[in-house]
Amino acid sequence: MSKKRAEAIIQVMLDTFKHLSEEQVDKLLTGSASLQYKDISPQSHPYEDIKEDINKTKDVKGVEKVLKSHTKKSLLSLCNYFQIETKSSDTKNILYEKIACHFGKEVQTETNEFEQIQHQLEKMEDVQIGKSFITNHETLKTKVNLIKLARTLNVYVNPKQKKEEIQSRIVESIVGARLRGKGIRER
Repeated sequence: MSKKRAEAIIQVMLDTFKHLSEEQVDKLLTGSASLQYKDISPQSHPYEDIKEDINKTKDVKGVEKVLKSHTKKSLLSLCNYFQIETKSSDTKNILYEKIACHFGKEVQTETNEFEQIQHQLEKMEDVQIGKSFITNHETLKTKVNLIKLARTLNVYVNPKQKKEEIQSRIVESIVGARLRGKGIRER
């Protein structure tokens, strides 16, 4: 190490100690505190940190968990930063899907998910199991999603009905009807 370089390092250390209080110096001398090197190069954009979190997820639900605390306005800003095409009418759920698509994450549309639910309901041999399945299914926690499922299944439900009544109607229309038909055929 050259003499000039050593002098520069000592000067940096002196400048650092000059800004410390007596208490901080005492803690350094007793070993109850330490100095730490931190690179202060230009920091990356906060969205780059979010990008890292998104890259750790595997699907749109993971992306939603990462971005759940963000407002629609901040999601639109994030999309703008990553040059993701959006519309002002996009809901937060649509924005989650667009962001997930942009980062190559698995995006399962509601229609596909509702079709999977339909296939599972069609395999059930008991109405009570069907009701339990629909009641506990993560996607079907809201009345809105239950109505969407009913439309996908071509089951008429009155939107004014209670959530439990809609659940029963769906299960009776899919599981119950199949079991009644099976009973008739077996006679």
